[in-house]
Amino acid sequence: MSDHKHNHKHDHHDHDGDCHCKECEDKKNDAEKTSIEEAGGVAIGLTGHIHGYNADVAARFSNVLLTTGKWVDKESGSLLGHIKAAIYNADGKGITFNLINLKNGVEQRGTLSPQEIVTFNFMSAVVDVDQHELEHVMLDALEDSGIDYHLEHHHHHHHDGDDDCDHHHHHHDHDDDDKDTECHCKACEGRRKEDAEKAEKGTFWDRLRRNKK
Repeated sequence: MSDHKHNHKHDHHDHDGDCHCKECEDKKNDAEKTSIEEAGGVAIGLTGHIHGYNADVAARFSNVLLTTGKWVDKESGSLLGHIKAAIYNADGKGITFNLINLKNGVEQRGTLSPQEIVTFNFMSAVVDVDQHELEHVMLDALEDSGIDYHLEHHHHHHHDGDDDCDHHHHHHDHDDDDKDTECHCKACEGRRKEDAEKAEKGTFWDRLRRNKK
């Protein structure tokens, strides 16, 4: 049993290797962030709540990690590091997701019954990618997942003036009616290009169908 003192409210459960409460997860993540940063990498950690957790949400969250991992692999040429997440209840018990190798896919451990609200930690510690772009990709993957989530305040070092954003289905504070507020980082520009290409392709097929009539 650990000798560490825990100053949070759930003093009725054991802080063992299966505990995923925020304090335990933060300690694990901090250690991993330090090691990856020493190797010249970057680390991004997100924490929030999920409403209406069930098995479908678990599958969607697994895909969030996979989406992030594929981007890292494409951006740097390989997935060097660790992408992981934990979803847990008020007792600190729940499931973990780990992605180290794309060939092996996301490994899931533990079980968690349907819950009205749960907490999640989502962390990527990898090398050879831009920290700002990695955060955008992680947030985009969450946003596109269809999960009903609420992201806690988090801090990063690339957006002056809006580091304390309270995100719910995060949209990077982009306002389509005000083009001056659009983010022009590489990740966002690439996504806009992909969306434009998809829209153009759809228009092409629409024309083709119309020509056949």
